[in-house]
Amino acid sequence: MADSIKCPNCGGNLVFNADLQLMVCEYCMGRFSAEELKNTIVPQAPSDSDAGDRIHQTGAEEHIRKSLGDEGVKFICNSCGAEVVADKNTSATFCAFCGSPAIISQRMTDEFSPDFILPFKYGKDEAIKKFYKWCKGGRWTPFDFVSDKNIQKLTGLYVPFWLYDVDGDIDVIGEGVEESSVTIGNTTTVTTSYYNARRRMKLFWERIPLDGAKRIDDQLMEAIEPFDFKEIQPFDPAYMQGFFAERYDLTGDDMKERLIDRVKHYITEELTPSYKRYNKGFTPKQDNTVLYEPKMKYAMLPVWFLHYKYNGQDYHFCMNGQTGEVAGVPPVSRLKRIVLFFIILIIAAAITRFFVGLYLGGFVG
Repeated sequence: MADSIKCPNCGGNLVFNADLQLMVCEYCMGRFSAEELKNTIVPQAPSDSDAGDRIHQTGAEEHIRKSLGDEGVKFICNSCGAEVVADKNTSATFCAFCGSPAIISQRMTDEFSPDFILPFKYGKDEAIKKFYKWCKGGRWTPFDFVSDKNIQKLTGLYVPFWLYDVDGDIDVIGEGVEESSVTIGNTTTVTTSYYNARRRMKLFWERIPLDGAKRIDDQLMEAIEPFDFKEIQPFDPAYMQGFFAERYDLTGDDMKERLIDRVKHYITEELTPSYKRYNKGFTPKQDNTVLYEPKMKYAMLPVWFLHYKYNGQDYHFCMNGQTGEVAGVPPVSRLKRIVLFFIILIIAAAITRFFVGLYLGGFVG
């Protein structure tokens, strides 16, 4: 069954309004907090009138099934009784027939049950504004790139993330090199000193996020970090109403190699300031660091994905649904480059003319 959360007042569909941070009824415009709607996902039998509508919607269902191929799995919408076809990792979607938000609750049980959810803070309209502002700030972005007609699809998706708490005993031994010089008269004496250096400390990282979906670009996800986990909530499906969601297909254990690489990077960042006195660098010789088995939690984090079409080319961007941080690579404007080239050429010509004039003027005088 593909479930949805119904309005306590009129039975209409509720969706989570990120801008209001409330559940809003599409019909009576009632507003409710997630706390008020605990345990309200209740299956609803389809009416006879809905059955007639489904007969005319089979074409849409067939299109969805074909696009998903063998990965398609069917569920029943509890609003109209139609079959919702989703791929094997989809946890929240929309009914293709009646448009109702559909939470596939069977996909969020047992090991797939999230521990936390970080609600969307930016709705669709605000996400578009943020994206446009980011594009306009790009030095080389084409003048006509930012346009409503170029937007193909903006999708709010809860991405499955593993959050890791990591403890480490850091112990790095190496050689630091310091160089100093003294000049007396015409003689400069350079002194190079070599030091055995050791750095030992305890470090703790909390909630390091790594996305657990194979088909989502890891670099894009890292580019829109950080998330503010002060606002994270115990998992509640109410926040998923009106958005898409995926469940993980990479387990927490599958991600440990990536986790270790990231933690090593964090360690380097932490230790680097302590090597500043070695103005010719520090070379690690021995690393006795111990990283303990991480604690991990499963969380759904908010991301807006934008498919943008410009001059026949497809561009893909994503935005942190909580902070508004945008990542992606916009096209480069040839016109802007040409204009800049001629501006530099004109400035160079003017400077050359000025100095030649000074030189000739001084020579003639």
